[in-house]
Amino acid sequence: MSKPYHHGNLRAALLEAARARLAEAAEGDLSLRDLATRVGVSVNATYRHFDSKEALLTELAAMGFDGLRARMQEAMASLDDVSPTRRLRSAGEAYTVFAMQDPALFQLMFGRNGRFGTSERFRASANAAFNVVVDCVAAVRGESPQSPAVVKAAVAAWSLVHGYATLDVGGYLPALPQACQPSALEVVRMLDVDGQEPV
Repeated sequence: MSKPYHHGNLRAALLEAARARLAEAAEGDLSLRDLATRVGVSVNATYRHFDSKEALLTELAAMGFDGLRARMQEAMASLDDVSPTRRLRSAGEAYTVFAMQDPALFQLMFGRNGRFGTSERFRASANAAFNVVVDCVAAVRGESPQSPAVVKAAVAAWSLVHGYATLDVGGYLPALPQACQPSALEVVRMLDVDGQEPV
């Protein structure tokens, strides 16, 4: 006999349980039945909020992008130096910290490109996070955020910081000799998006 549904905020509880479970096991090992057991409800109760495991994971990934965007914005808002270049670097540092603090969520966010194509909610959250970078680059270059050159430079900036975070989360950077491991700040200082020809 299934358990009666008596959970006050089951949707949030399921998302939190999934986030915790991903820190312990691979995405493929996660199931709605397991999550229902963890929060103390029947598996049927989970379907009131998510029609599949993929729907739950897509929402969790979208929430990850919401959190990443907020983290970058908070880092920039806390600066005394409000120069565009410093704001961009601060956003980059916040990005790497986010990845290192919750690597399972970070990997979920970028692990399946199908989510980007099928979920408007996911796509909107991911784009909003990327637009933080676009706005920073536009400010550095003194150009419109809609400029193709600005968007290309923002992709380059995102790629550099994301690559660093991915290497760190994957354990590749710690495998290097200590003297050869760049800090997040050293990496973001390499960002060159002002549109000037290199000397």
